[in-house]
Amino acid sequence: MTARENGDDDGRAMGQELSLRVILFHEAVAAHLGLNATEHKVLSLIAREPGISPGQLVDRTGLSNPAITKIVHRLAELGHVDRRRDGSDGRRYALHVAEGHRRDLARLFAPMAEAMNGLVDGMDDVERAAVTRWLTGTIEILRRSTAELTRERESAAGRE
Repeated sequence: MTARENGDDDGRAMGQELSLRVILFHEAVAAHLGLNATEHKVLSLIAREPGISPGQLVDRTGLSNPAITKIVHRLAELGHVDRRRDGSDGRRYALHVAEGHRRDLARLFAPMAEAMNGLVDGMDDVERAAVTRWLTGTIEILRRSTAELTRERESAAGRE
C-alpha cells in the first residue's frame, strides 16, 4: 500500500511547504537586490555558468529572446552583471556576475547557509542519505515537470 492510499500526504505537504518557503526566500532576496524573482533566477543562472550567453539563457529558461535581452540589460544597468565581448565572435557577448554582486549575495545568504550547515551537521549518515535521496528525486521530478509544461505550452502556441 502506498503512502497516498494510507491517506498520508506528508510528502506532498512537505514538498508544497518547501516550494513556498524557497520561493518566498528568493522573493525576499530579489527585493533586497532591487530585482523581481525572474531577474534574480536569471542572475543565479549567470552565477552558476560564468560566460553564459544570452542565447543559452533563452534555452535554459524558456523565456523569449526579447525577455532575456531586457533582463540582461536591467541586470547590467544595476551593476549585477558584466557583459564581455566574445573573443572569437565580436558580435556576441558572455555574461558574468559582477564582483560586488557576489559580495552582496555572500552577505545575504551567510545566515541561512550557517543554519543549514548546523542542520546537516546534526544528522547521522542514514538521515543525510534519506534527505539527499528525497531532494535529488524532487529536483529530477521538478526538472521533468518543467520540461513537460514547457513542451505543452510551446505546442499549444504552435497551434495558434
